[in-house]
Amino acid sequence: MKNKFKLILFLVVIVIIVSSLYISSKDLLVNLVTKNETSGEIEYVSIYSHGSIKETDTFKSEDFELYTADSTSFTSCISNSKVHNKINEIVLTDSSGNSVDNDEIMTGIFQSAEQIEHDIWEFQIFKVSDSYFVLVKLNVNLQSPCDFYEYDIANKELNLIHRFDDIDVIGLSIPS
Repeated sequence: MKNKFKLILFLVVIVIIVSSLYISSKDLLVNLVTKNETSGEIEYVSIYSHGSIKETDTFKSEDFELYTADSTSFTSCISNSKVHNKINEIVLTDSSGNSVDNDEIMTGIFQSAEQIEHDIWEFQIFKVSDSYFVLVKLNVNLQSPCDFYEYDIANKELNLIHRFDDIDVIGLSIPS
């Protein structure tokens, strides 16, 4: 009888823990307006903390700053069957084409991107309020993967939120 009670209690605790993890992992991280590079189709999507994505109603994009890295900012090489990226020089331009001085946060974003294990083809940084997001287009044979990251300023790391295919981010909004 005592063992049966312990087993039931253990199962209840496990269910509570799993439920709380599932509920907390469904937090909305960001809403995006994406444009398919091939078809031109516009989509409004919400991305949640557990990585899922769903279409959402249209919304007004927040004002954001967009910085684009020069294509020569990174070089890549293959070592031990893995692609390694290395910063050449941090060269950023804003959406008007003006050169932008990099700061500690931008340097941290670039240093974090050195951990990406594919050749970086295009690199865009979005700053909205005090949050930073990064769209990295990868050179992967005949595919066009576009990885969307959130930059964790405290830990100086890029956290992959979602992998898209063949898109541009043209608007975004973070939840209040």
